[in-house]
Amino acid sequence: MSRITKRLIAIAASAFLLLGLVSVPAQAANKAGGSCKKTNQKAKIGGFDYICQKNPTVKRAKLTWLIKECIDSNNQYIAGKKSYAKKLQEKADLLAQFAAAEADTSLTQADKEELARSKAALLDTFDKLSRTSKDMYEMALTVRDLACTVGI
Repeated sequence: MSRITKRLIAIAASAFLLLGLVSVPAQAANKAGGSCKKTNQKAKIGGFDYICQKNPTVKRAKLTWLIKECIDSNNQYIAGKKSYAKKLQEKADLLAQFAAAEADTSLTQADKEELARSKAALLDTFDKLSRTSKDMYEMALTVRDLACTVGI
């Protein structure tokens, strides 16, 4: 082989290696739990969907790659907690309405008994709905804590 051919092969091999090395860090930079720069940026890491956000389970968190389920379960937890608080407020409002109705002096004994039965049935229903709502947001909290655990 001539000198020129050897140099061309060496230059081509060097260029090929440099191009290969330049493209690898772009793919390797995205690592589960690793830092990222742009909020809500999305990436596929190890076949799973990841989103660049602050970990909701870490105080003073920085932007990191979080598995999508971490964000989803955190949103479900927040919505569930709000729903539970709303159910408690609705129950308080209902109790106030019953108190106003019970204070009505024109009610007959039969009306008072019917009001008491209605109150008991409605409060039982509200208690069941409230417990279910609380159970759901607590379950979402457990899932969030598991999904957002660093290193998973």
